Parts: sequence; structure tokens; C-alpha cells
Amino acid sequence: MVRLREAGQPRGLAERAGILLHGRSRTKQEMLDLATGLDIGGTRWIAPYADQGLWYPGRFMEPLESNEPFLTRSVERCHRLIKDASEGGRLGPEQLFIVGFSQGACIAVEYALRHPGCCRAIVVFSGYLMGPPGTDWRPAEGRTLRGLRVFLTGSDMDEWIPEERTRQTAQVLTNLGAEVEMHVYPSRTHLVSNLELSEARTFLASAVPAGQPLSGVT
Repeated sequence: MVRLREAGQPRGLAERAGILLHGRSRTKQEMLDLATGLDIGGTRWIAPYADQGLWYPGRFMEPLESNEPFLTRSVERCHRLIKDASEGGRLGPEQLFIVGFSQGACIAVEYALRHPGCCRAIVVFSGYLMGPPGTDWRPAEGRTLRGLRVFLTGSDMDEWIPEERTRQTAQVLTNLGAEVEMHVYPSRTHLVSNLELSEARTFLASAVPAGQPLSGVT
């Protein structure tokens, strides 16, 4: 079974690269469709597929250890893809980003905490910090998230994620040094709306401009 698909600019020609992480029991093709909706040129899109469609087996608010070793394996798979996307350093961290939906978005946030400084931005469509209240949400090795741009979305009617968790995630990431743009959409169910895609497209064009390496990523 093919576990990886690509779209957009080929290796060696891309000016930036994005990793696309699907939701629970969803498909990599759905994420490639989102990439089409984001419509930012010069990008190599890489869409992996999780075993059995799951990045981790439980719920995001359960203790981290209850989702191990799957959680760590998924984060490390994302890290390998980020390193591949860099093409041996041809693209720096400031030209790399992650787009995730639901479970995949939770992996994107967890990746940013465990591997700070390895990418410029994360787009978090209905995804949140992993673990119950009181979890130690600090970046690895005592670092901060300074230089990370975050586009975070939620809803007041999402049947899976409470609005309070969206706001908590935004606050924690901001306190850790990230620059967070949060959007809470009224009456939006658990999906990615056209408005979200439009606003995320504007965000990525600003956060990761093609062919223009940025400074300040640590």
C-alpha cells in the first residue's frame, strides 16, 4: 500500500514545502484536496498516511502515555518527513510548514513542542494540545517556540473539540513564544470550511513566502 503521496512542485524545484497530516480515519487524498484549496504556488506538498488511518488510538485529552508508543512514532515520522522536505538543507526551516486537520493537527502541535525550530509555521485545523489539563506543555530541551507562526481554528459547535480547548491551546502556545492567529467559527461542524482555507492561504503566504528565506527562526 502506498503510504505517501506528493503534489505541487517536484523535489529540487520547490521554494517551500508543506507536510499534510490527515484526520482520524481520513485519507491523504483529502489533505491533497485541501492543498489545492490553499493554492499557494512554489510548494512541494507531502501527504503521508497513518497505519489504519490513525496517528494515535485514543482521544487527544487522554494522558499522553495512553496514546504511546503511537504518538511518539507519529511525531517522529513527521520529523523524518520534515528532514526529507528540507532536501539536505536546500530549504531551511523558515521554508517548511505543516498543515493538519483534527488528529493530524494535534500531531502538528505536538511536533512543534518536541522539535522546536524545525519548521516556520503550523496550520492547525481543529487540532489542539495533547493531554488532559495539567499536562506539562513545554518545548523539548528547555527551548521556546519563538519564531513559530501558528494558524489555529476551532468552533463553538464542534462535536469533538470544545471551544475552551481552542482558546487554551492558543494561550499556551503564545505563552511559549509562538505567534498565534486564532479563529473560532460560529456554527461550524468538524470540518475545514472554505473561509478557513481562504484565511489559511493568506496566513501561509505571509508566514512562509516562497523563495524568501526568513530570519528569526531558532
